[in-house]
Amino acid sequence: MGKEVFCLQGQLDFFTEERQFPPDDLPLLTARLRLPRWDGRGGRRFDRYYAAYARAFFSYCRHELLPRATEALALSQQSGGAIPAWHIALDTDVTLHTDRYLSLYTDTVEQTDGRRLVVRRADTWDLAENTPVPLRHLFPVMPMPRRRLLGAVTGEILRRQEQGMAAYHPDWRRAIRAAFSADHWYLTPEHLCLFYQMYTIAPALEGIPVFRIPYDEKLGPRLPA
Repeated sequence: MGKEVFCLQGQLDFFTEERQFPPDDLPLLTARLRLPRWDGRGGRRFDRYYAAYARAFFSYCRHELLPRATEALALSQQSGGAIPAWHIALDTDVTLHTDRYLSLYTDTVEQTDGRRLVVRRADTWDLAENTPVPLRHLFPVMPMPRRRLLGAVTGEILRRQEQGMAAYHPDWRRAIRAAFSADHWYLTPEHLCLFYQMYTIAPALEGIPVFRIPYDEKLGPRLPA
């Protein structure tokens, strides 16, 4: 028997939802999301994946953020301060969409207690197989690309520092190794984009550091056939 193919047929769409916690006249937390869905045949796995993502997002709001917001309200009432109004938003950016591949990232932005935190998550899909693409598939002749990627990140940080373009923690050489993740990447038409979460290798003003690595047909990264 041949291999079963789950080719997605249709087009990319998005769904949005907003909730308030608690759901009454005095909400302490407003949560909004925008996530992808597949409008067409073969997208059940794709849609289940992002439906689970949405459930996890609202569960985090209810069980993690709302208790903190409630505590902030109690402290504010004791001191006669303003009622806290916290916000969290999850949005999606599509960076590559071809007949074969879809690459995107989501940013979750928390505005809580005067602090702004952005957390990024990325996914790349093989639309012909309806499966996520692992990082190793972009390096067919280099099964362990970590050293090559860290070398590219090191060179780019040194260039940015020399030109005064960005600031990094004093121990960034150790930090880029410790915080490296094979899940923190996405694709554009020209680059593999490797990113680090806020605070891991640079101060908050740098946001989420992104390092763009051009495609290389010999060594990788390159889009798998």
